[in-house]
Amino acid sequence: MLYCRRMLDLANARFAFLDIETTGLSPWFGDRICQVAIVISEGRRIKETFDSLVNPEQPLSPAASYINNLKEEDLSAAPRFEAVVDRIDDLLRDSVVVCHNSRFDLQFFDSEYRRLNRPAEFPNLIDTLLVARQFYQLASYKLPVLAEAFKVSANFQGSRAQADALTARNVFFAMMESLKASGKPLEEFIGIYNSPAWPDEGIQLPLELAEAINSGRRLFIKYMDRGGEISERWISPIQVVGLSDYIYLRAYCHTREAERTFRLDRILNVAVELEK
Repeated sequence: MLYCRRMLDLANARFAFLDIETTGLSPWFGDRICQVAIVISEGRRIKETFDSLVNPEQPLSPAASYINNLKEEDLSAAPRFEAVVDRIDDLLRDSVVVCHNSRFDLQFFDSEYRRLNRPAEFPNLIDTLLVARQFYQLASYKLPVLAEAFKVSANFQGSRAQADALTARNVFFAMMESLKASGKPLEEFIGIYNSPAWPDEGIQLPLELAEAINSGRRLFIKYMDRGGEISERWISPIQVVGLSDYIYLRAYCHTREAERTFRLDRILNVAVELEK
């Protein structure tokens, strides 16, 4: 589809800052959206917020439950995605959609829309991660790090998804302010999203996990095995691989002194070894 993009004014454009929570790390292995948060602003003025749990019709992975603090009973009582998709479309329509690490979030939207035989198209999309990586040299590009670097608020009441959407909003406007001197119009930061095809797009991971795996340093992980036992260990990542049932991390386990594979949705917490 060919999109005709109009000139946009940062002060008056309609923005939809988007964030989601999911049952796991990959829609290609059946993971689903379990929460959607959207913050609508006209220029810098917040006009509306939307924050809804979504019944994913499947259990949360151990990592999702641990990190997102969501409960199965709350999700089972929530509306299914098909019941909220029209509201989501209404909010996103005619908006510049802004999210952080958009490839991860939008692959889940693509999967949910495909289930409903609907196209997932975002003709005006800005990824604050890509903007940050292009114009700023930072040790990490996680939202809390960017918020600290730009001295904007990242502490909000409410759900994690809505807090991240509000943080992305604050970071976005701070970046646009700092880039004024470049003379770039808003349109130059906008891309088009239209149904990626995996595995050509590669395995998309949450930013914190991806940065840790690609850091080149040892990781200290908290891991739940299939029996529910939790252990902590030092590992050195080797490769992320998609096997028949899920995504795994091949790594050298310093506790076992041998190579092991770790199912990524069972890594409850990860910390990167500090440089000496």
